[in-house]
Amino acid sequence: MNVFRRPKSIFSRLAVPVLVVFLFAGIFGMVWLRSRITSMEYRMGTLEREKVEALKQEKALYAEMSSLLSIEQVAKNGMKLEFPDRQRVIYVKRDKGGVPYTASLKTD
Repeated sequence: MNVFRRPKSIFSRLAVPVLVVFLFAGIFGMVWLRSRITSMEYRMGTLEREKVEALKQEKALYAEMSSLLSIEQVAKNGMKLEFPDRQRVIYVKRDKGGVPYTASLKTD
């Protein structure tokens, strides 16, 4: 029996369990964080695919809209487009100088 042996302090008795708890908490935190990052990457991939599909749909809708608004389509739908009378046409002439634009109702 050793007479000069010191009794263990409260710090040394608590240090090992606290360090073990911190170690397990750190490992758990790293695993949880890595799983969250992986799930976010999958979600970003899904959202990126949805974005590509939405852009394709947008382009298709713009193409359909432009075909619906084209002059040929309007004429086919029976809007009866025709040339105006020459007497109703207004000619705008541009002068070379600093004079403002002029309009004329002449039918030369």
